[in-house]
Amino acid sequence: MYLHHLTVQAFGPFARTEAVDFDTLTSNGLFLLRGDTGAGKTSILDAVCFALYGTVPGIRPTHRLRSDHAPTDTRTHVILEFTAAGRRLRITRKPKQTYPSRRAKTGTATAEATVELHQWSDTDGVTGWEPVSANHQDTAREIEASLGLSKEQFCQVVLLPQGDFATFLRSDAKDRTVLLRRLFDTGRFQELQAWLTDRSKATKKDLDDVTATLQHLSERIHQEAGPLLHQDGTSTDEAALPDTQDPADLLPRAQHLRTLAVNAHTEAVADEERSDTEHQHAKTEHQHTHELAGRQTQHAQAQARRTALDDKAAHHPHLRDELDNGRRAEPLRPLLEAVKHTSRALDTATTAEDQARTQLPEEACRAGVPQLQAALEQHHAERGRVEGLLPDEQRHAQLGAQITELSTEAEQAQADLEEAGQWLAAWPDLEAEHTSLLGDMTKAADQVPQHEQVIQTLNAHLKAARLRDTLTTELASAAQAETDRAAEALEARTRWLDLRERRLEGMAGELAAELIDGAPCSVCGSPDHPNRARLLPDQPTRQDEEKARALYEQADTLHTQAGGRRNELATQHAEAAGAAGPTPSDELKAQLKSAKAAHRAACDAAGALPAAQETLTHLRTEHDTRTQQRQQAQDRVTECLARIKTLAQQQSALADTLAAARGTATTLGERITELTRTAKNLSGAIDAAQKAADATSRHHDATTTATTTAHDAGFLTLEEATAALKDPQFLDQWSQELDQWGKDDAVVTDLLKTPNLQEAGLQPPADLPAAAKALLEAEDRMKKTAATRQQAGHRITALTDLISTLTARLNDLEPLQARHALVDRLAGIASATTTANTLSMELEAYVLAARLEEIAEAANIRLQAMTSERYLLQHTADKDQGRRGRLKSGLGLRILDTWTGTERETSTLSGGETFTASLALALGLADVVTQEASGRPLGTLFIDEGFGTLDEQNLQEVMDVLDQLRAGNRTVGIVSHVAELSRRIPSQLNVLKNRNGSTLRPLISTDL
Repeated sequence: MYLHHLTVQAFGPFARTEAVDFDTLTSNGLFLLRGDTGAGKTSILDAVCFALYGTVPGIRPTHRLRSDHAPTDTRTHVILEFTAAGRRLRITRKPKQTYPSRRAKTGTATAEATVELHQWSDTDGVTGWEPVSANHQDTAREIEASLGLSKEQFCQVVLLPQGDFATFLRSDAKDRTVLLRRLFDTGRFQELQAWLTDRSKATKKDLDDVTATLQHLSERIHQEAGPLLHQDGTSTDEAALPDTQDPADLLPRAQHLRTLAVNAHTEAVADEERSDTEHQHAKTEHQHTHELAGRQTQHAQAQARRTALDDKAAHHPHLRDELDNGRRAEPLRPLLEAVKHTSRALDTATTAEDQARTQLPEEACRAGVPQLQAALEQHHAERGRVEGLLPDEQRHAQLGAQITELSTEAEQAQADLEEAGQWLAAWPDLEAEHTSLLGDMTKAADQVPQHEQVIQTLNAHLKAARLRDTLTTELASAAQAETDRAAEALEARTRWLDLRERRLEGMAGELAAELIDGAPCSVCGSPDHPNRARLLPDQPTRQDEEKARALYEQADTLHTQAGGRRNELATQHAEAAGAAGPTPSDELKAQLKSAKAAHRAACDAAGALPAAQETLTHLRTEHDTRTQQRQQAQDRVTECLARIKTLAQQQSALADTLAAARGTATTLGERITELTRTAKNLSGAIDAAQKAADATSRHHDATTTATTTAHDAGFLTLEEATAALKDPQFLDQWSQELDQWGKDDAVVTDLLKTPNLQEAGLQPPADLPAAAKALLEAEDRMKKTAATRQQAGHRITALTDLISTLTARLNDLEPLQARHALVDRLAGIASATTTANTLSMELEAYVLAARLEEIAEAANIRLQAMTSERYLLQHTADKDQGRRGRLKSGLGLRILDTWTGTERETSTLSGGETFTASLALALGLADVVTQEASGRPLGTLFIDEGFGTLDEQNLQEVMDVLDQLRAGNRTVGIVSHVAELSRRIPSQLNVLKNRNGSTLRPLISTDL
């Protein structure tokens, strides 16, 4: 990939439109991107990444890419022209952003993120940009197909982040795994390992399921054949549940049990046939006994009925007399009921008349019906006259209500008039107060951006100052730790050398102690040892010397590590101090607190500005409304007083007429109620008197008719006829009883003359319980033999089905065992849980270790050139320190010093050596990732910072390596503010920052 041209507008620190011509800038193959801290050097790299992938390195959100310095009407966009995979492409991206809009209710509108991808075309002599895609998904596919790199890979191999690779160089295997997994997409190997593990579990489950099924089938067969085991003569131990450890023994045992079941079924069929014959015989005997018992019972019942019929015949004559009198009196029942009804009606009417007359005035209680009717007509006429005056009474009440309402309205109008006058009197002062407050708020709102800029600057300084203070403390601790480790190493070395010297002084005694009689001396070779040297009292041994030396080497390693840590902290402290300046943290914190308080106050004032403007507008509108209300209130007061005077005159004229019509009543309604009540009482008394006369006449007629008819029926008086009356149900019952007695008498007589009943009565009583017992015993034997036969048949069926299923499961067992053994072995190797994996490394770790080994080999080519062939990166698969278990990560890195032939930890490198190793590692990783992803050459690389830690010689060696990259048709951009690089690299892109945003100034060799 080769970059040609980059255009940014309102992006990051760049307020306006800035352009970078990479073709001119990279003509020498090497250019420098320089500028002050915070000017926006990294934003150039962010713009390239955003144009290609729609996001920036890291986790920064895309909606914060817009420049805070840009005018509100300037839209943010990035345009990048580049060549990749033989295609020249131009991509234009705009992030999601807001912009002023007159049509929007809030005054601003939101534009969604857009992208456009074009390709340069030269067809038939016609050149120009042709569109490729205009949506995010298609563009992402086109970019990744052209570059062959994902965003994560691009950020690691094109935008080389030196700080990240220094961390990668010193980090442990766990952190290296995260980066390498992301770059090489080795998740598929982890998925394969998980798949093999899951597949092993699945095949184990299938195998366990089949084994469990076999166990279950064995138990079922054993359960079904339970009674047969004892019939077969099997002992208790032999009848126990068979073992499934050897599944081949299950089938023969099951087939033998089925043979026993067939024999048992044959015997059960013969027993069932014998019990059926016995049951039929018992059933016939029981039926004969039951018929005899029935005839004997029928004969005894007939004898009893004959006796009962003879007893009932004694009171039949009296019953027939009562039945005859009742039938003669029955036609008189309606007439007698009419007499009783008219008598009750006469009593009721007389009582009602007496009660109605008690409601009348005393002078009318004894009056006749004509006098009562005349009084009723007089009351009706008076009520009509009073009802005619009801509208006048309503009019009188309405006039009073209107007068009250007008009085209230006049009072309210007077109150409104006074209130409006008071408010208008206070208006000038109120208007001046709100106008002044609005001016103060507008001034505070204009100062909000200035406060935000101050807060942003102070936040950056305070963060850097805190880091500086923290590093100051850590650096002092590290320096003290280095001094302590040096003293401990010196003391350990002194103890070791002292112990070694003492051992050498007594070496003769040590050698003499090893001599054996007859064995040659290791020094002189003589087998005789006449005068052996003696051991000194405190003679050190070889083990004492080796232990002292090990303690010294351990102390020396700790001293080296402490020195490396102090150097690293010193570099970080210098960088932090340069960024923070000399101001103390507490003073910066106080300044930030004051700035935030001022910003908060300005924001509060700005937030209250719309409400204050709305309040002033509302007050001015209210002033106009109050002026109008005052005039309207004055007009209402005058009008209400005039109408009250007119209505009072009309009300006084109606009051006299209504008082005469009411009489003693309070209102005309009460007077009408009195007249209505009296008229109702008169009407009720008249109706009651007329009803009493009618009831007397009806009672006389009913009594005369009933007396005549009773005499004709043979009764002397009405009382005698009433006594003869009986309930019709009793008459029907007596008649049916006499008829039924005659029928029963004839039936019983015929039964007693029947020959078979007479014969049964002469025989001994039938023994039904004995016959029933014999039948039940036969039925029980038949059911038991039938159940036994049915169980035997079911047992044969069940055993046949179970043997069939058992045969099928046994056929499935062997393939499952072979499949599980294969998958379980592969899963164990991939997960490093078996000894078959001799490397003790999981599958993904093995792949990553191979990739890291390739990276180290590629990095060493440049590392040797940059370090005068002194250092090499050594990949090691040893187990990490502190890692539990037997697994190895395979991602260890150590430094080999070829000058001394010793290996050491990467954390012991100095600041410059760390940068050199990190750069070599980054370039090696770029080569391997590119080859892994697509194999396409990378025409452009960016290297971010770290050159300030190099001395003159190392810087020259690094520049030589970068020249080699340039010779390979690559363009290398270095992001740095080191002054020496600005003298060595003629092509430069300067990023200049100022109050209104950063700008770009390209410098090439002709400009210097």
